[in-house]
Amino acid sequence: MRILVTGGGGLLGGALARRGLLAPTHAKLDVTDPVQRDRFLEAHQPDRVVFCAAVTGVDRCSSDPRAQAVNVEAPIAFARLVPTTLLSSNYVFGADGPHSPGDPTSPVNAYGQQKVAAEQGVLAQGGDVIRTGWLYGQGGTNFPSTLASRLRSGRVQALDHWVVQPTWVEDLADVVLDLPFGITHAIGSVETTWAALALALAAEMGLGDRVEIVSELPLGPRPRDARLAPALLPGWTQRIEQLLSLG
Repeated sequence: MRILVTGGGGLLGGALARRGLLAPTHAKLDVTDPVQRDRFLEAHQPDRVVFCAAVTGVDRCSSDPRAQAVNVEAPIAFARLVPTTLLSSNYVFGADGPHSPGDPTSPVNAYGQQKVAAEQGVLAQGGDVIRTGWLYGQGGTNFPSTLASRLRSGRVQALDHWVVQPTWVEDLADVVLDLPFGITHAIGSVETTWAALALALAAEMGLGDRVEIVSELPLGPRPRDARLAPALLPGWTQRIEQLLSLG
């Protein structure tokens, strides 16, 4: 099967590219450009698209007009042309998790709303959805992906009240390659908080005094409880070596 991965420059797209899949970066395929899209599809004739391209800056999604085009319009446009698997987010939910695949969505910010709209459009075209969250891995710029590097450099602020399910991107890539049908949840099985994760990693590194636990950070609206179920991927406690290797 010929699989095209959009967003090859991103965290998951990069993991899939390392496994030999066709995964162009934005420089080679702008998913919002219909001319580029059609030429790329004609040239490569993929049997399936795995749509990983996204504007993932949660607060940016409420003000950047490109976010709607990338996160909603583009995946639906691809799904009309080629069977498509959309990488979606636990942010389609708000509170009272953990959430099962069939639970009603309840986004609390623009990013979550955009993911809900994309899911609905792709599913309507016969496509499939994989929801995940709190990814970390090679090339990531988010909190868990940069945690080890930041601890080596100095003090790190970490939230103490937000329950998360950190997910190693290579474990998620295994799920994606199976191309599951319908709506699938793929997320790490061990719950923690960012503060507990930071303290554990700092202890492994002998840098326990570098974690500053905080209850608030200057962020826009976030789900109170966006945990997913079932949570079947290996937990972060099984990926300490990988966390230490990042950065």
